[in-house]
Amino acid sequence: MSPAATSPRRQRQDGRQPQAAQQADPAPQPTMISLASPEEWRKLLGEREPTPVQAKAIPELLAGRDVIATARTGSGKTLAFLIPAAARGIGVTGKTRGMAPEVLIVSPTRELAVQIRDVARELGMTAGRITGGITPAATTREASNKGVVSGTPGRLKDLIGKGELSLAHVRYVVLDEADELLSLGFLKDVEWIVNQARAQARGGEIQVALASATFPEEVRGVAARVLRNPVRIDIEPPRTAEAAPLKAGEVVAAGEGRAEHVARDTTRDEVLEHAAAEIREALREPGGCVVVFCRTKALTKRRAEKLGQLLPHEEVVPLEGNMDQRKRERVMDKLRDGTARVLVATDIAGRGIDLPEVRLVIHADVATTSEDHVHRSGRTARAGRGGRNLVFIIPEQRQRWAQVRRGLPAHLHPPKTAQEHLIDKDIQEKQGRGSGNGVDPVRSGSGRSGGGRDGGQRGGSGQRSQGQGRGGPRGGRR
Repeated sequence: MSPAATSPRRQRQDGRQPQAAQQADPAPQPTMISLASPEEWRKLLGEREPTPVQAKAIPELLAGRDVIATARTGSGKTLAFLIPAAARGIGVTGKTRGMAPEVLIVSPTRELAVQIRDVARELGMTAGRITGGITPAATTREASNKGVVSGTPGRLKDLIGKGELSLAHVRYVVLDEADELLSLGFLKDVEWIVNQARAQARGGEIQVALASATFPEEVRGVAARVLRNPVRIDIEPPRTAEAAPLKAGEVVAAGEGRAEHVARDTTRDEVLEHAAAEIREALREPGGCVVVFCRTKALTKRRAEKLGQLLPHEEVVPLEGNMDQRKRERVMDKLRDGTARVLVATDIAGRGIDLPEVRLVIHADVATTSEDHVHRSGRTARAGRGGRNLVFIIPEQRQRWAQVRRGLPAHLHPPKTAQEHLIDKDIQEKQGRGSGNGVDPVRSGSGRSGGGRDGGQRGGSGQRSQGQGRGGPRGGRR
C-alpha cells in the first residue's frame, strides 16, 4: 500500500468520515448559545478573539446601522455579519412553513452560499440555500421554514419574481463579496432584490450590510442607492509586522497570517514543471493544500491532468464553472477531508470558498485584473497561519502582469523579477490568444497555444479593462 493511502491527511480534522454530496442537506436543530443580551456576542465566537473587522463591524450592526465592511478575503467577514443577527435572535427560527426568511444573504457563487449557510447553522440559526444546481423540489425542502436564506442573485430574483420566496419577514439583508457580484454583472439584480425587500417587509425598515474585499466605483454607486447612512469600516493590512521586521515581499494583513509574495520568470513549456516542484516542497509535511489558478476552464482540466502525472503521490482535482453542483461539492469534500491536496481552478476558487490550510497559491496564469489577484492571494495566510503566493510570469503575459502590478496595493507587490520589464509587444497575448498553458507547445503559425478562450471564460488582457471590473456574459466565465 502506498504511503499516500495511509497518510493521516486522508482523515477529516474532526475525525468523521466524509459523506457523499447531497442535493439538499437537512438542517440541524438549533443549538443557540444562550445570551443574556446582544452585547454578549463574543460568546458566539467561543474561545476565539474577534478579528479586526468583527471587532469594528459587529457593534455597529448590533446598533441597527447599515454597514459597509471592506476587508481582505479570510478576515472573518462572514461571522461579522452573521453574529449581529444571531445575537438579536434574528433568523434563529423560521416564521412560516414556506420560504420566508428574516435574514437574506446574497452571494456571488454557489460554494459561498453553501458555506454561509453552514456557518449560520453553526451559530444555531435555521438556514437554507437557494442556488442553481439543485431541483425546485430540493430548493423548497432546503429553504422552507428557515430563518436565514443564503443564495445567488439569479435564483433569488427568479423565485422572488414568481412569488415563491417571500420577503415579508425580512429584517436584515447582506450583500457579500460585492466586488465579485460586480464582476459577474449581478449588481442590478442585487439592487432589485434589496428594493423588493424594502417594499415587501412588513416590519418596517430593513438593515443592510455590504461586505467586500475591494470597493470599486460601481460598488460605491450601488451602496449609495441601497444603504441608508452607512458606517464605513475599512480594514487595511498593517504596513509593518507587529513583532518582527518584514522580509522582502512579506505582508501582515488584517491581523491574520503572514504571506510571502514572490514572482518568477518562466516559459509556457516549463510552467507546470516548476509548479510541480513548488507543490512537492509545500506539501512535504502532512496536511494543508495548494491552489493553482488558471485563466480558462479548458486549461484547468488539462493542467490538472498533467499535474496529476507529475505528482503521482497526490490527488489533483479541478474546479471550474462547467462542473455540475454535485461534482463541485465532491471536489470540495476531497479537499476538506484531505483526500486531495492540490486544487487546479479558475477564479471561481478565488472568492469565498472555505478551504483547509492553503500553504501555497500559484498563479499559473497572471490574473486578468488586480482585484482578481487580490482575491486569489487571499486564499492563503488565513486564520493566523502563514502562506506563500507565487506568480509565474511567461513572456506572453509580462504586459498583463505590468497592468495588474500597477493596480495592487504596495504591500502586495512581490520583488521584481529580472525579466518582467522586458516586454516585447509583438508577442504579448491578444484577446483569446496565447494561453500560456504549459501543456502543449505553440503551434507554428496558428497564433494560438491550444488553450485560448473556452465557453465564455475570460481571455487575454484585452477582454476586461483594468478599471472596469467586468467580464463576459453572466455565468459563463467561471
